[in-house]
Amino acid sequence: MDLAGLKWTKNVKPNDKDWAYDNIDSDLRIFRLHWRDSYKENAYKPKEGELIILRQYAKVTHIVKLLNNTLYSEGSKPDFNICRLVQVVWMTKDWDNPPANKKVFDCPIHFPPDGKVIELENIQDFKQQWDNQGGLSAFQKRVQEVFKSEHEWQPILIELDENK
Repeated sequence: MDLAGLKWTKNVKPNDKDWAYDNIDSDLRIFRLHWRDSYKENAYKPKEGELIILRQYAKVTHIVKLLNNTLYSEGSKPDFNICRLVQVVWMTKDWDNPPANKKVFDCPIHFPPDGKVIELENIQDFKQQWDNQGGLSAFQKRVQEVFKSEHEWQPILIELDENK
């Protein structure tokens, strides 16, 4: 799995259940990743093909790939009516014990709980940990190794190709 597009992280919060986005179609693995209505500008920040680490309850549960640059409106969810289409490239198989943030990021990081997408290189704790170890590319390699040894990567089903 090429993680060169892994630049973002986002806290997600389930509505009336234990985990958000835990019941994804196992064939397509495509779903709508939601933002608060007031976070429209933030929802546009990640670009098509880029990857986001999804976190909840101080655990990493997904890595998703943005399928396009379109922001969708969905009137069925109170306060979370905007979304982007994403595809799962990695998801925990052990919902009783997903990897902790500290294990994945190799340091404690205080993440804002607001549900905005955050560029990893803009997080001070991340920079302090990774700038002297090779930066974002070193972190991307670490993520691949951590998940390779403990969890299964999902093959990309839809390859984005601008020439098609």
